[in-house]
Amino acid sequence: MIQLFVDMMERVGFLIALAFVFSRSRWMRSYMSYQADRTHQWRFLLFFSAYAILATYSGVTVSNFTYQPAPWIGEVSPTAAIANARTVGVVIAGLLGGVPSGFIVGTLAGLHRYTLGGFVAVACTIAPILQGILAGLCRDAFKKRFRKESAVQLAFLVGFMAEALQMLLILLLAKPWEDAVSLVTLIGIPQTLANSVGVALYFVLYNTMEREEARIGAEHAHKALQIADMTMPLWRLEFDKAVAEISKVLIEEMRAVGTFFSKDGVSWVAEGRRTKHWNDLLIRVPNRPQAVQFRLYYDREQDNNPSRRRMLSSLADLLSQQYAFVESERQTQLLADAEIRSLQSQMNPHFLFNVLNTVKSFIRTKPEEARQMVMHLSKFLRKNMSHGNQRLVTIRDEYEMVMSYLSLIKSRQGDQMEFYADIDEKLMEHTIPPFTIQPLVENAVVHGIKNKTGTGMIRLTVKEAEDQGRLRTRITVEDNGVGMADNATEQGEHAGVALRNIEQRLSFYYGSERPLEIDSKPGEGTMVRFWVR
Repeated sequence: MIQLFVDMMERVGFLIALAFVFSRSRWMRSYMSYQADRTHQWRFLLFFSAYAILATYSGVTVSNFTYQPAPWIGEVSPTAAIANARTVGVVIAGLLGGVPSGFIVGTLAGLHRYTLGGFVAVACTIAPILQGILAGLCRDAFKKRFRKESAVQLAFLVGFMAEALQMLLILLLAKPWEDAVSLVTLIGIPQTLANSVGVALYFVLYNTMEREEARIGAEHAHKALQIADMTMPLWRLEFDKAVAEISKVLIEEMRAVGTFFSKDGVSWVAEGRRTKHWNDLLIRVPNRPQAVQFRLYYDREQDNNPSRRRMLSSLADLLSQQYAFVESERQTQLLADAEIRSLQSQMNPHFLFNVLNTVKSFIRTKPEEARQMVMHLSKFLRKNMSHGNQRLVTIRDEYEMVMSYLSLIKSRQGDQMEFYADIDEKLMEHTIPPFTIQPLVENAVVHGIKNKTGTGMIRLTVKEAEDQGRLRTRITVEDNGVGMADNATEQGEHAGVALRNIEQRLSFYYGSERPLEIDSKPGEGTMVRFWVR
């Protein structure tokens, strides 16, 4: 009996070593960590089915109440049986994969055992199926405990119960009964102990790997935080320079040979050299569906284990948070600048003097128009102040501010200016950044039709149209003013700081690098257009 136990442990040791080698793979680790990842389930089932079948083949033949070690078992005589480690594979499959996996592996292992024959073939066919179900039920009931040190003791107990179940089935189903009793007496204790120890040993190795991965994971987490600490101040540089400096940090700290930064599918910055092996750090940007990412290049393929994947994901999250924070600060400053410029340009003494002077002249001659001008001025100033506290406003709100502004201008210019609005009513509640349409209309007034001979015309159009294969809202402001030269169009000189501010804010909210489309012809007029979702 002792010699049988030693031989059984030799076979169990070989099988555990085999399982340990395969447990280093990603698809096996997902089961071992109980992450419910079934992407590679067929591999898991195939491996443990082959594992259990191999355990049967590598067992020892028991005949005439003695056992006969052999390197490989091809068939079993009608009076013989097999002492084997099949239970180890079936139980581990159930403990890692649950009832379905345990049932499938147990069924395949049992059917294979039945084809070898022997007087206990029926009992040894049913036993693996019930063992797989038992292990799966234990896995579902004690899932959390299998993640701790107690997993070893629990695994031993489940293996012991599974093997005891097989011995019981042999006593109940094998004929003649006397031979079944003799067989269980000979192999019962050695096989039960060896297989139970085998299941427990697998979880000893598993706990060792978990501790090692926890240590590596802690090192990776520290590395991700260290890199984030180094990159945070760099984001405050000018964007191109910030990306270049961050790329250098990533190359050095991640031991890469090159990095490539892309935004909206366009390469912005490349450092080092490119190879066929890389890892991506996806930067998630609010309101930007297009991809923004760093791609790190390596001379050879990197070990893509769970700990490293978590580190890369954490680093990408930290970079995303940094990017979002810095962009939020920048947009807040841009919005504040837009508000200040709007107030400065519309509320400067010259503007107020002209409006109040016109009101003064209308009080006696046109009292109703004077009252309307005061009302429009009050509404315009109120909209200016309220928009400064909001990130997004409706098109209706922006349109009302435009109308208040134009009412004040037309009161002084009279018939020298005409304004037309073509707006789809269903789009009026769509939101846009504040101070976008009104500054465009103001530029049309100040830079477009102010110096034009004859009547100036400004048209505002808000329509839904197809852009790059999808429907979007298109906002257009056009005038028939003096226009500008081609080089001024490219440089945006007529728009000034205010238009550049609008362009930056639209770029942040809608992703395009050049959101303003400007078409201007000297002596004919200017058209400015942008798209919103």
